[in-house]
This record gives sequence, C-alpha cells and structure tokens, in this order.
Amino acid sequence: MVKIIGDSQVARLLDLVPYLTLNQGVPLDKIAEDFSTSKSEILADLNTLWMCGLPGYTPLELIDLSFDTGFVSIRNAEILSNPRKLTSAEVGAIIIGLSIISDFIPEVSNHTSSIKDLLSRLLTRSQLSVPEIISTGIPSETRNIIYSAMKMNQNVKISYHSYSRDEISTRDIIPLSLSQEGNSEYVHSYCHTTQDFRVFRLDRILEVRKSEKVINASLSDDRNVEDGFELRIKIVSNARKISEIFQVKDSTKMHAGVEFNRRAYNSEWIVRTVCSLRGSAVIVEPLDTRKMVATRAQKALNLYS
Repeated sequence: MVKIIGDSQVARLLDLVPYLTLNQGVPLDKIAEDFSTSKSEILADLNTLWMCGLPGYTPLELIDLSFDTGFVSIRNAEILSNPRKLTSAEVGAIIIGLSIISDFIPEVSNHTSSIKDLLSRLLTRSQLSVPEIISTGIPSETRNIIYSAMKMNQNVKISYHSYSRDEISTRDIIPLSLSQEGNSEYVHSYCHTTQDFRVFRLDRILEVRKSEKVINASLSDDRNVEDGFELRIKIVSNARKISEIFQVKDSTKMHAGVEFNRRAYNSEWIVRTVCSLRGSAVIVEPLDTRKMVATRAQKALNLYS
C-alpha cells in the first residue's frame, strides 16, 4: 500500500535535510523539540527521508542516514544541493500538462497569467512547441461565463442537450460549483426551470449566456423530487453487459433467466436503453413501460419495411 504524505510532512522533510547537515549527531529528542512534533513523527520522517535521493535510486544517489543509536547523522545529502536538469521528455510532459490546465481554467482565473508565463519560459528554453490538438472540447467562453456567474451569484441561461431524452432544452440556472469526474466536467447548479438542483455536463451545453431575467430563489432542499418508479427486468442473454448497464452490485449471480428489480427516474431513458439491448433483457413490470418499449421497437422495425 502506498503511503500518502501530507503537506506538513513534506515541508518538514525539506527542512530536515539542511537542519541535519548543520547538526550532525543531534539527538532525536532535540529534533522533535525544534520541529514542535513528537519523536515518533520524526522517526517516520527519517524512515521516509532514508528512501529519498536522485533518480537511479542506488546507494550512490540516495541519502544516507544513521539514527539507530538515538543520534542522527546524515551523509550524501550534498547531491541534492545542485538543481537537477530536466530531460526533454520531462519538459515536454510539463508543457503538455500546463497546456491542458491552461485550456481548463477560465481566462478570468488568478492563475491564468502565471501559467502562461511559465509555459512561455519553458517553450523558450526548451525550444519545444505547444501541442496544437490538446483541448477539452469546451469553448472557453462557456467556462468563463459560468465561472463569472458563480463568483457573482448570478443566473445564466443555457441551451442543453439531454443525452437520456435526446432533446435540447433551455434552462435558467444558478451555477454553484464546477467539478470533474473522469474525462468529463460538470457544473452543479440550481435549476429554476425544474425548481430543483441539477448537474449539467459542460460539453453538452450548446449555448450559455447571462440571463437578463433575475430570479430570486431559496436554494434549499424544500423542492419537488421525482420519486421514480420500480422496474422488474429479466435477463435473456449477455448477463455481464446487463449487470454493468443497470449497475448490479453482485454480478456473479446474474445469468440468463434471472429477474431483478431496479429503480428508475426517467422512463424515456429506460425505453431507449432496453430497445438498444436488442432482446438481451426485457421489462417484466410495470406493464405500461413494457408496452412503451414494444411500441418503440415496432416503430423502429417499421422503418425497415
């Protein structure tokens, strides 16, 4: 298991190297007192520091520590006094990372100028070029307007493509926060249209503009929440795929002929999903949803006649 090192410990480790270099043979108790921490914390730091050094990670590159007797001495730490020159591959990786970050954050962010300045200096010294194809696929204007609305607690009007219903709708929202899950960015917001809290994917926002209509709303949990409905689904084939789509936790028990219950909140999504399975799963109940699937499938078949 990889041990996670906190920011405070990292700062202490960086201070320990020059401290020990100037105070060879210093007692553990004295170190703990000077760093305002416990002896056990210092021992943990020393055990971590013992594995630090330059790439190569042989005894020639690693820091050498001695603290078995309760007195700490450090050797071979002078190798860290000279700045390490990055390779072309390492500089290239940093440039790519900065390019992604630069495209991700809004233009009005306080970090934008610092990132662009660092990127410019790296490009000048390394003579490498900025990648031209790196992009989040989200217009910077979309992120800028949403970011500005978040800071000013303002409304925005968005034109949004709903993947589950395959339709475009217009919403008045108050953006609350931005987040990223996997490769997608989301804006968490209060939607005046549905009078509920909603999450929208940024790449599915077709248009965004500041709303001229000012709507005051209390952002509380006292809202209408759709309770959803219960489904009973029967597996016909391809049990693994069905388990993944409907997020069945214990997929080992899933096989042809098994029926299971699942709660749904969007009938249109259920109809389209079951139709796309091409008979691998069928809805047993409720009957009205089962009929909706049959009607949709028949309409699709009629297009081929």
